Amino acid sequence: MEKNALSRSAALKAIGTGLAATAVPRIASAQAATPVRIAGVFSDLFAEPFFAKDAGAFAKAGLDVQPISQYNAGAVAAAIGGGSLEMGTGDLVSGVNAINAGLPILLIAGGGLYREPADSGTAILAVAVDSPLHGPKDLAGKTIGVPTLVGMTTACTKSWLTLHGIPESAVRFVELPPTLAIPALQRGTVDAALISEPFVTFGKGLVRSVGAPYDAAADLAKGKQFCVSVWYASQAWMEADPARARRAVNAIYDTARWANTHHDETFDILVRDGKLDPVKAAGMQRTLYATSMTPDIIQPVLDIAAQNKMFTKPVDARTLIART
Repeated sequence: MEKNALSRSAALKAIGTGLAATAVPRIASAQAATPVRIAGVFSDLFAEPFFAKDAGAFAKAGLDVQPISQYNAGAVAAAIGGGSLEMGTGDLVSGVNAINAGLPILLIAGGGLYREPADSGTAILAVAVDSPLHGPKDLAGKTIGVPTLVGMTTACTKSWLTLHGIPESAVRFVELPPTLAIPALQRGTVDAALISEPFVTFGKGLVRSVGAPYDAAADLAKGKQFCVSVWYASQAWMEADPARARRAVNAIYDTARWANTHHDETFDILVRDGKLDPVKAAGMQRTLYATSMTPDIIQPVLDIAAQNKMFTKPVDARTLIART
């Protein structure tokens, strides 16, 4: 196990070299490009892969990205480990468990950020608008839908409930894709569900918030912000060509800078790739994407996951990311 950890550390140090990057043009120059399969989960927090081609950063780096939508963050990690993807965005809990289980994947970059209180309305525990539930104490004995049962969303929700006096044993969690959460709430299939943008905006008039579970992690974080999503990559793909790996990480952060300043363009991409109704999606609050990755924006999620027994042992963020 220590040998594998050293291999990951060496690879990450090589990857992390030279991450400083400049702004990229929207249209990159034509060049022969290496196909790269990348994936995300269709939520603004995990949507960077869908912006990558339009941003032009990967094309500039000689990489032809082919974005794919996956069911949840665990599916992204499994696909990278299985060799059907080179890179993708996922959450820390699913990805770190995959790494600990021996899947050959690396944590390479930060993704979508959650900032308290600025983003407290973008990721909510929602109930139907006519639900009798109004706060965390009303959730005892209820069923809650979450995107993945062993992941950051569930870890934060469990900790948030505990902080409000509701033990994990008092609720039932079920896996529920974000696209199905609002219909499930309306039908009464679940009593509450964790949803984030663009689904928070879609649900206006149909659902309402009873709390912001991500605040449980933000309260542990320096500056009250942390990474909800992060980027993983195939260890074999990254180690096969360190120069290409550095270009890929640079392209991720260039894409983040572009997305942070081109909300009109990224909105159009979400509408296009997600086949969304642009009228219903209008006005959604947008995600700020990380342009670097440091232990302080990762450790809070790792700590909450350990508290909720989602890891076999505590995890130190410094062992997962490169020091540049």
